[in-house]
Amino acid sequence: MAANRDDWLKALTEAAAVSLGPIASILVEQAAADGAPFDDVRRRLATQMDAGARETFLKATDSLAAGARSVPARAEGLRAVPPAPPPAPVSDMLDGRDPAFVKALARDLANRLGPPGEALVLEAARRCRTKAQLCIRLASQVEDPDLKAMLSKLALDDPRLSARPRT
Repeated sequence: MAANRDDWLKALTEAAAVSLGPIASILVEQAAADGAPFDDVRRRLATQMDAGARETFLKATDSLAAGARSVPARAEGLRAVPPAPPPAPVSDMLDGRDPAFVKALARDLANRLGPPGEALVLEAARRCRTKAQLCIRLASQVEDPDLKAMLSKLALDDPRLSARPRT
């Protein structure tokens, strides 16, 4: 059983990676950045999964959540961490440095899959914060192996993923 917040978050990241892949570490880091309680971080991660994966993830992490709740005094002390500064405003829902990314990806998938491809990208973009997260979500939703490979490569080309230290 995990003994402290870092251990719990590491175990949570590993459980989330089963469904979300390498983006799980970034999502955990973002969700926990403001000292949010473990249950909040867990719920935020679960919202990024489809219904089946979410149910499996929540069941798999029930004992972890119970352990995190069993030390309320320590958890309250962790909440005293100053909140991270608010993120800079972004345009086009993700990665404000490259606002054309979603539109270009929507066009590409519309060309490959027809009108549902564009709708798939636009819906996924509403739920994702980064290009990597968007590409990973889309790769999990398409069946074409070439398209999956292209989207996975785009996700892994995101410098925030490739620069991440391995844990």
